[in-house]
Amino acid sequence: MSIICHGCSFTRYKWNCWPNFVKWFTDAEVHNNGFSASGNETIARGVVNSVMKHKNIEHMYIMWSGSDRYEVIRDKEEKLEHELATYSRFDPDFDWCVWFGGHPDIEKHKEYQKHFLNERHNWYRTLERILYTQMFLEKHNVKYTMMVYKADVLQHEHLSPSENALYKQIDWTNFKFYKDKLGMWEFAHELYPDEFAEASDQHPLPLTHYHWVKDIMFESDIETSEEEYRKNVNRCSVETDQRAVNTVGR
Repeated sequence: MSIICHGCSFTRYKWNCWPNFVKWFTDAEVHNNGFSASGNETIARGVVNSVMKHKNIEHMYIMWSGSDRYEVIRDKEEKLEHELATYSRFDPDFDWCVWFGGHPDIEKHKEYQKHFLNERHNWYRTLERILYTQMFLEKHNVKYTMMVYKADVLQHEHLSPSENALYKQIDWTNFKFYKDKLGMWEFAHELYPDEFAEASDQHPLPLTHYHWVKDIMFESDIETSEEEYRKNVNRCSVETDQRAVNTVGR
């Protein structure tokens, strides 16, 4: 049996993220299929692809990304030169290249915001992605849990009749949130504000990911020993690793 995880850079980054800690709470084989810069269209397509590739899936965990991210599909792997794209990745499963954009901290994103961004449409598309992903997984009898990396992934106020229809069709009981529809970003800033490598990098360090899995996803009261934490976690520096170890039980 296997567990599949999907998401953006809050799922796979340059240090251990929440899928690494899911392994601490299950005997199943865990596959981390997250990719940095992924938008929700990319994530939803990846979920479908995983179901087609993997048999005997015990559970699927999905962390939805920013609603303002977009992708452009290219026929082949090529150098990233377009002024509105931020990152690119060749996808061997589909034999095409994906150009990613819509990252507000990147200068290029300002042109996209100026000419193409419509927040209501982005929220609508996010609801569509969530709903059809749920329908697909249920059709294939795959158990799943969904999360959001940040609260603004979802817009649930002042909805149009069409948006409200989609919103009501989504099974929110299969989501894990921090408080009222908050995500890991809010969880990190409220409970572990010191667990960031630097102010310019808003990706939480591994300790936050560990507590997200333990406290939010599995709601476990199990504490991890200092020795176990040291053995399993690779941190970017000795200094940040020591700080995390000292606070593991909190």
